[in-house]
Amino acid sequence: MAFNKSMQSNNVTSPSFHSDSGVMTVNSENSFHDDCTPMSPSSGFSVSSIGNIEHSFVDALLLCHWDNILGPKLEHVWYVTGRPQPHTNILRFVTNQVLSGEICRDVQSSQVDFKFFDIPDKGVIVPSFIFSAQDSHGLGLQALALIIPNSELTLYLHQAELIHAWLTRIVTKLRVMCVKKDFGTSGLADLSSWLWACMDMLSSLQEVGLPQKIELSYTAFISPHTMELELLRQVIVSHLMTFGRSLVIGSRVDRVNMLVYTLGLFCWDSERLCSRAALSGRKWPYFQDLCVQGCLKNEDGTKNINRSDLMCSRYPTTIIDVDTREISHSSSATDHPWLSHEAAVRELEELYQGQEGYGDRPAKLIPAISMSESLVRDLLEDVYKLPQDNGRREAYIRHFMHTLQRRAFCLIKYLEGDNSPSSASARVNAKKLRHDLSLTLEGDWRIVLAAADKLKPGLYQHVLGDRKYDSEYLPNMADVL
Repeated sequence: MAFNKSMQSNNVTSPSFHSDSGVMTVNSENSFHDDCTPMSPSSGFSVSSIGNIEHSFVDALLLCHWDNILGPKLEHVWYVTGRPQPHTNILRFVTNQVLSGEICRDVQSSQVDFKFFDIPDKGVIVPSFIFSAQDSHGLGLQALALIIPNSELTLYLHQAELIHAWLTRIVTKLRVMCVKKDFGTSGLADLSSWLWACMDMLSSLQEVGLPQKIELSYTAFISPHTMELELLRQVIVSHLMTFGRSLVIGSRVDRVNMLVYTLGLFCWDSERLCSRAALSGRKWPYFQDLCVQGCLKNEDGTKNINRSDLMCSRYPTTIIDVDTREISHSSSATDHPWLSHEAAVRELEELYQGQEGYGDRPAKLIPAISMSESLVRDLLEDVYKLPQDNGRREAYIRHFMHTLQRRAFCLIKYLEGDNSPSSASARVNAKKLRHDLSLTLEGDWRIVLAAADKLKPGLYQHVLGDRKYDSEYLPNMADVL
């Protein structure tokens, strides 16, 4: 007995879902294809579209799971509007690749594993996240995967850490959602909105991302964009002390972007590809884990900063209000790891209790403390002695960043040589370390230590932190359910 031909070629479409903001359209469909037969019940999957994304290098996102009878099964596909739609055969091939070899995985584990595939013969690369979650049949193995053209491999590699942070957070919320809601209705809508936010973040990087080479004419190091020297020094010092993570916010896009481009000079090349300026007419919110970002205030002067997003970021953030000339931090560098963990657990608890968004209160910011330092002070004194043309000032700033990186390497090697395996858990003698590396001023010490932590994560906590914390730890379901 064969399927009716009309059923094979036509999709059955349910009513469209529109988000409250009107910036996403999701059309749920039950897809039937020519190769659907009674012997292939796993061929059907639902389809949605992620719209209003102007710039994207992601073609589609897949949600699939392991069926103990059918094996890898494609559950849902999100196509990004305006991007080529991968063929159904590619979708099924990716599903099989992502879940292959996972039959012996312990579904009780709360770990989210990452797998990356480069498939040249299919012309795609596939970052995927494998995890266990509740479904209608109990705990099961699931995966969330992205399909990206192979030609975008270089761009993806530069933004891989950022994408990993966003999707890992989405997966942890998805696991709670699968317990609380019917995935086919409200659960799917929630997941689609989270994925849209991720795509919007990546689109903003494509639209107004910082260039690899920043023109000095866009920054505060050339007239007429000059700003008070002491304020500029405090901004740069605070930016470097918070691991190169800064949010510039204001009501005028030109003033915001001038400072964004200025701080972009004090980012490493890979960090500029994860930074963006502000855009007139776009009220982007604070995006988690971007390096430098510009945001415009709302019409009433309020700041579009989600406290949960701010605290769940990997590093603390410097917030610079160009209107009031205030500089503040989201948290202290030593306290941020455990505060971030607590914020992640609280977010899942609110989602489980049906209070998602209840914690979106205004962020509590800490005023930046001025510390004595010589690195940035000497840099600014020397830079303004150089002529503005012929790229001399840009070259001097690049030399400063290179020197800072070498100082960070020196700090790492010092600690590796000073700590033998038998004394690896011993307390670091910070006073002796600062003296030997000529980092007696507190500001210089914090700047170099933050740069070293980016090269060897966890070093900051190892040297200054009072709490032992595993940065790779994810909230266990037992912490929430």
